[in-house]
Amino acid sequence: MSSVLRTEAAAAHPPLCTDLVPADRVSGRLREALAERAEIDDMSSAPRSLSTAQITALRAMLGRILPAAGDYGMDLALRLDRMMDEQDGNGWRYEALPTDPEAYKAGLDTLDAIARASNGRRFADLSGEEQDGLLDAIQTTRLVAPAAAAQFDAEQMALWFEEVRSDAVRHYVAHPAIMARIGYSGFANGGHAGEGFAGFREIGIDRRESWEPQPVGPSPAREAAR
Repeated sequence: MSSVLRTEAAAAHPPLCTDLVPADRVSGRLREALAERAEIDDMSSAPRSLSTAQITALRAMLGRILPAAGDYGMDLALRLDRMMDEQDGNGWRYEALPTDPEAYKAGLDTLDAIARASNGRRFADLSGEEQDGLLDAIQTTRLVAPAAAAQFDAEQMALWFEEVRSDAVRHYVAHPAIMARIGYSGFANGGHAGEGFAGFREIGIDRRESWEPQPVGPSPAREAAR
């Protein structure tokens, strides 16, 4: 992934999910939270949980998983680093893995160890084709670093890589511009509670409320979750 966020799409103000639904179906508190998610990330911000080397490796890996994230001003590596610092993960983990912060640190250190052992360079310095080859091997438990350098074995690396992909996609689709692009309106359930809570009446497959938006456009060609 480029060291500079691709912010052309973000600067062009793509429609957000909150732009496409009636205002009274989104509470003020939720609107503020979604607006915060839509802010362009500052890649110069220091990581909170990871080291500089670790977040560099994570950025390179996420650039192969969801290359389109930067088009919306998202630095997924920073968002995942913040998730670990705030202990705001998905609430579960594989028994074979430690807590998310420790798993990310161990996984990223092992990833760089694998890259150095097989290619003589850290993961971020490999070509895209070389990075893809290593990630494919990790995904299928066909490759792990030498025992002296590895913190995770092949099985742990495969499980951790699955977790990274899950976390990355979860944060990507939570962006209001992505919600708008896929036509997601599940957030628009009205005010805080009581009479302000509107809910949904049309809940069948392929049935939509009259106010629900259609997707704003097709997936960009460079979008591909590994």
